[in-house]
Amino acid sequence: MKRGFIYLICSLLYCGCFQQKDSYVQKHYENVDNYMKARQRLVQAELELRFDAGIKLSPAEEEANNKLLELKQAEIERTKNYFPPANSYLKSETRQQIEQSPILDIMKRLPKGGILHVHGVAMGDFLWLIQHVTYLPNCYIYKGAEEPPRKGSMRIFSEPPGDEWFLVSNLRKEADDVEKFDQELYQSITLGEEDLGQSDIWAEFSKCFARFFGLLNDDTIWEEYSRKMLKDLISENIQYIESRGTAGDQDVIEEIRQDFPEFGVGYIAANGRSESRESVAKTLDRILDWRVKDPTRIIGYDLVEEEDKMHTNLFYIKELLQARHKAEQRNTTLPLYLHSGESNWIENENVLDAILLGTKRIGHGIALFKHPLLMQIVKERDIAIEVCPISNQVLGYVADLRNHPAVHYINSGLPVIICPDDPAIWKSTFSHDFYAAFMAWGLDLRCLKQLAMNSLIYSAMDSEKKEKALEYWRGEWAKFITWLNNY
Repeated sequence: MKRGFIYLICSLLYCGCFQQKDSYVQKHYENVDNYMKARQRLVQAELELRFDAGIKLSPAEEEANNKLLELKQAEIERTKNYFPPANSYLKSETRQQIEQSPILDIMKRLPKGGILHVHGVAMGDFLWLIQHVTYLPNCYIYKGAEEPPRKGSMRIFSEPPGDEWFLVSNLRKEADDVEKFDQELYQSITLGEEDLGQSDIWAEFSKCFARFFGLLNDDTIWEEYSRKMLKDLISENIQYIESRGTAGDQDVIEEIRQDFPEFGVGYIAANGRSESRESVAKTLDRILDWRVKDPTRIIGYDLVEEEDKMHTNLFYIKELLQARHKAEQRNTTLPLYLHSGESNWIENENVLDAILLGTKRIGHGIALFKHPLLMQIVKERDIAIEVCPISNQVLGYVADLRNHPAVHYINSGLPVIICPDDPAIWKSTFSHDFYAAFMAWGLDLRCLKQLAMNSLIYSAMDSEKKEKALEYWRGEWAKFITWLNNY
């Protein structure tokens, strides 16, 4: 009797679910009003799957949302003949259109929370490097063979480095047009319209790092650069950073915190995918030593560089599993934040291995949408996806950002975070990524609020620090809503 009763209840629930789903589409609609009601039910059902479904806006937020959507519609109308997110960010017209937009002003004011996917030195001001560092009397540029070092590499030397290295100051004096000379230096360490025809944009991207990195090998310059970089980020309403690669030495960070005590920086160590297994194993051992002494010094580990041409996650599986075993033996942990799925290929299986390895977040995850089971696991395990819109477009993965897989992730309820990746190289800021996402992905104020909160919720901070960070962010959000309603 009991089993029969349970079967009856389950049958009713089962039939109820089918009836509810089937009720969206009817064989006959009595009239237009009846059709519109069915249509609204279907629209609402879809919205309830979205990642921000749990957010309820206050009356003030509703007012701000209505204003924001009006401005968005005006922006769509303004850009109907040239919609920026549908065109490469490297095009001058794309950047010009965005710079003229009131939406960008709003994104600058938006309290963004944290940046969880960025490569340290590539989030600063490269124009500052050209205008200040290359004017130093001991700045040299390499004009020799392509490799090694990279042709066009700039570096600070205390003594003349030898043949094929030339003082930038001398070359500038010899130039017919100093402004053009400096512009060419700037172009050599960034990507722009002149690079749209490159057959391998990743190769040119890598050259940018090689050319500018030596400008930061002087301690004083590095301090000045990182100080400006961090202050610029704070002015853009960013309160926390987790960087692949250093984002400034501890003295500079502590100095910044004197004026902005809520600001914080975490460091994710990484190896390049071009490195050997032995090199990765040595790095992992060093990371474990550091985490045993101070778990806050390095918050996790990643593998970087181009996925499709370099080694896979699986290539390093022995080293990663051994490191995790050593971590358990030493009573510590090895959190992983793996670049995975930054690829156009279905054959790319890095997301699969990242999930099996227990990655805390997935970097980029562009290829994830091709794997429905993996998507389901990511949602169930609450693994956040670090989405970098402009980076994904510039590096050739999504030509039109309206077609970015992140739209699918957001509408399916997966946790998504917006990130800038290497903004200095494509001459953008974090606000430009928010502009692109907001305009291209059908977002509203609820989504923006969820994205900002996700950047703190899915950070590596402990629960106490997260709550303090969220408390501070809520105060800044309230100020933003007041500002937007008076915009």
